[in-house]
Amino acid sequence: MLFLTIFVFILILGLLVFFHELGHFLVAKAVGIKVLEFAFGFPPRLIKKKKGDTTYSINALPLGGYVKLLGEEKQSDDPSSFNKKSVSARLLVSIAGVSMNLIFAWLLISIGFMVGMTPLVSDAKDLGGRQEPMIIVAETLADAPAQKVGIKSAMILEQGVADGEAVEFQTAQDLQDFTTQYQGREVIIKARSLENKVVSEYRLILGVGDAPLGVAIVESAKVHLGFFPALYHGERETIATTGIIFKFIGGFFKTLFAQGELSSEGSGPVGMYVITAQAVKMGFSFVIQLTALISINLAIFNILPFPALDGGRVVFLAIEGIFRRRIIKEKIENIIHTIGFGVLIILLLAITYRDVIRLILKN
Repeated sequence: MLFLTIFVFILILGLLVFFHELGHFLVAKAVGIKVLEFAFGFPPRLIKKKKGDTTYSINALPLGGYVKLLGEEKQSDDPSSFNKKSVSARLLVSIAGVSMNLIFAWLLISIGFMVGMTPLVSDAKDLGGRQEPMIIVAETLADAPAQKVGIKSAMILEQGVADGEAVEFQTAQDLQDFTTQYQGREVIIKARSLENKVVSEYRLILGVGDAPLGVAIVESAKVHLGFFPALYHGERETIATTGIIFKFIGGFFKTLFAQGELSSEGSGPVGMYVITAQAVKMGFSFVIQLTALISINLAIFNILPFPALDGGRVVFLAIEGIFRRRIIKEKIENIIHTIGFGVLIILLLAITYRDVIRLILKN
């Protein structure tokens, strides 16, 4: 499982950065900018092939990729260079990576609905299609019957057995009716983890009162949709999820700059690896969900108006467009982007350090 997790983690990061750079590459080609190199992975280089003006390469470290455009880093007099193109053309290239990440997330979520997936944001009941209802334990109450026998959060409650009769838990009401009817009596609860299909039996005596089993639950369902409904609801799910993540990232930076501390909700590479390990255990659809979420996060983060990010470059282009000329010298802009990149590296190291400490304390 360790090697599978490492492989999936590297694959996710590689694909997300690759598709981001693919967006820049495709739009640069479309607006007539000369692409010097389009690479998958980072050096050392393993394979390269030149076609036209572009060198296509596959490198040894599969953690993303990059695009080299003529005139992006150094001024060029070539009419096909980045710096010679109009502001609108350069703007399209700058936002293309973010756009590709959102498109990739939409496709992933759509595929998830085709193979069967729990919605990220939407209510499963509103999506139609074929559904597999799930009653998921959100939390177990301290010293409650469920906790005492080993029922944990993130488990799916499938069935209750009492007096030789089995009751399927299709809805929260089914569970409530069963536990209310048999409160104070011995029953069997059949449950499984989200990670596998193996169902375990838990024999317990229900309590008496408002929460005989002692769990807080979430009613959900794995949704299976056809091709076109999956694309439609995949788009809606992507838009809704993007809005939520945008607010979350805004809150993260508000806490960072206003209070001078890192939000406990943000994660770096170490935190992402831990989440990936959990998703791998839970199955293919959860890996798809995670990849889509990270892709949306990457898109939103990159469009932030901060130096070194795509959004920072968009700000400089907007200034140039408003004044109809470049009022900030290229050298100054490059220095600003370099400083911004340094700040981002420090932030990444700080988040990684916190994630490592959190992981050590947890273990």
